[in-house]
Amino acid sequence: MNHTLSIDPTYLALTLLLTVVTGIVLTRLYSRLRWNRQVKERVKEALSPALSQTLGPSDQKLLKERVPVSSAIAIKAPAFISDLVAMSGLGMDASEFTGLVLISACLSLLGANYFEAPLWLTLLLPLAILALPIIILKIKAQAVRRKFQEQLPDAIDLMVSVLRSGHSLPQAVKSIASDCPAPLSIEFAHIDQRMNLGLTLSEALAFVQQRYKLTELDLIGRAVAIQAEVGGSLAELLDKTNVTLRGRLKLKRQIGVLTTQSRLTGFIVGLLPIFLATALEVLSPGYLNPLFTNETGKLLLILAIGLQFLGMFLMKKMTEVKA
Repeated sequence: MNHTLSIDPTYLALTLLLTVVTGIVLTRLYSRLRWNRQVKERVKEALSPALSQTLGPSDQKLLKERVPVSSAIAIKAPAFISDLVAMSGLGMDASEFTGLVLISACLSLLGANYFEAPLWLTLLLPLAILALPIIILKIKAQAVRRKFQEQLPDAIDLMVSVLRSGHSLPQAVKSIASDCPAPLSIEFAHIDQRMNLGLTLSEALAFVQQRYKLTELDLIGRAVAIQAEVGGSLAELLDKTNVTLRGRLKLKRQIGVLTTQSRLTGFIVGLLPIFLATALEVLSPGYLNPLFTNETGKLLLILAIGLQFLGMFLMKKMTEVKA
């Protein structure tokens, strides 16, 4: 008697995908651990008695630090994820964050396949695990970006005061890094480090502008670059530029107050169909079943969800101020 082995093509494709991803992660893990061993050997060679005498205590401590274990699962991250991780102050590297998210998605896919979950859940669960951390990271990064934007005018006032008191530009940057709260102090500490390496203030600000994408930083960078070319009082120029920054911030707050009612209306209208569907299901169980069982009902449901997200997106774009 001939027996034919029937294999579901979907599960076969998922198994092959998991095998490939697992192989890539294990290969990356092995190469990272090998690289860690090479770094430790070179650090050990560098810490010879002759070299240790020329290094300060802080430098010796830095060289003796072990490579983080979490870096073994690091995977090269896209540029936008690197910017979000750097802005949000997550406490880990962008490549480590990417590796953890990818491994979590693979494990969820493997678990759903093992427990024979429905196909839609098997595909939706990894996508949700991939998207949810990035959405949370973006929300947190936007909050840090907004806080940085609000702190910037006060920092420029401090810089102007330091310059008018007779101190140099690097000293003004150091005063912001030491006296202002985070995240402003962290970014200006990085600017101070880049200036110590030979970059000008406008060039150092360009790195921050690339990550935060704030018009205010671009205005300050252009003002500093113009002053370096034509000369003049940098304190006066920054003071005039800061008037513009405060005016933009004030206008943004006024628009936020004026559009509060529109944003609240959009939020209520967006949640109204969910509350209405819940009430109908409680009052009349099975009333909405055609939307999930009938082909026309499924099409209308997908169309309604799409239009709902489109309306929320348009309301958000109409009430936000382009920074």
